[in-house]
Amino acid sequence: MVQKDKSRAENSFQKLILTLLIILTVPLSARSEIKIPSRKNCSLIKKKQNYDYYERQEAHDFGRKIQTLIAKKDIQGIYKNVLIDELQNGPRREFIKNKSFDQIFPKKWVTKVISTEIDCDSIGWRGFMISNGLIWFDRMESGKWTIKSINGVNQEQFDNKNLIGWNTNKGIIPPTCFPTFGNFEKPKVDLFTEEFGILNKTKFEYSPGEYIGKTIPLGYEIKKKISKDNVYSVSINLNDCFKWNLENGFVKNEATKNELVLVENIIYQKNDIKGKENHDRYKSHYEVLRRVDLSKCNQLAKQLSKCNDSYLIRIGYQSGGTIGWMGEYYIFGIFEDQNKREFLVPLKKFDNKNLALNELKN
Repeated sequence: MVQKDKSRAENSFQKLILTLLIILTVPLSARSEIKIPSRKNCSLIKKKQNYDYYERQEAHDFGRKIQTLIAKKDIQGIYKNVLIDELQNGPRREFIKNKSFDQIFPKKWVTKVISTEIDCDSIGWRGFMISNGLIWFDRMESGKWTIKSINGVNQEQFDNKNLIGWNTNKGIIPPTCFPTFGNFEKPKVDLFTEEFGILNKTKFEYSPGEYIGKTIPLGYEIKKKISKDNVYSVSINLNDCFKWNLENGFVKNEATKNELVLVENIIYQKNDIKGKENHDRYKSHYEVLRRVDLSKCNQLAKQLSKCNDSYLIRIGYQSGGTIGWMGEYYIFGIFEDQNKREFLVPLKKFDNKNLALNELKN
């Protein structure tokens, strides 16, 4: 009798444990479903907008639209309904074509994005962000809203481990040699378009290979109005890269000291400040991303002689402020003139990696 009571007690205890497990499991499953935060009424905000190019409620609702598509794992909907053109940063359209949602978006990333409350106001002039910058979105001049960047997800990487700088028979090209058209180099664009009567400044800035060697002679220099010792150039004699002090096509008549530092495949200029890192993040540095087929190089500058070498590079510098890294992507080529002198020529400029990759794919 005692043995039977003991057996019954054990069975009852086991059933109790099983019942408790079932009860506890159901609520946990329900609680684990992440819900998008409730819609805000942005009209209740009394604070004046610092930027008036958007309507608050419209901005908030667009952010929630992005969250809804992510919660549904609708990767096609994301790229069709809330994205115009290519992302400034994030997986490009071609890359995601044959991929599932889970192959691109990690679970932890999804949880953070879905559970974030969307603000009604922008982060200054940079637009709107979700979950501390995992997603950036904004209103375009056309009035349409679009995602600008998707950070922290899986995207294609360059196989450039063996590409350590742009190596020539004269040495590794220093970062200062590349004639670029960056954020603070508009005077260069203005001077050359004015000098040669180029009406479309934007086309010249983004497709300089169509003009150099045709409208603009190779190695042509324009003296800076403020200082006659300094000149601008949009194609650099390769010998000058290792002889004179240059900075992005801005030439100074003084000897150069090309002390270069390699860090994670990026070519930096040496930092002379003792006790600090030996590479200068706040001056021009570049990374070679991919070799460009010579037929493509020749296609981008048909008026020039045969292209000897060509690469896609990422070049820029750290701003030291909230903007972070400032720079662009370029296709450069090395061409010879009639006297066998080699010139470094910018052929195409891109605002982001995805646009550059699309150009190479084409």
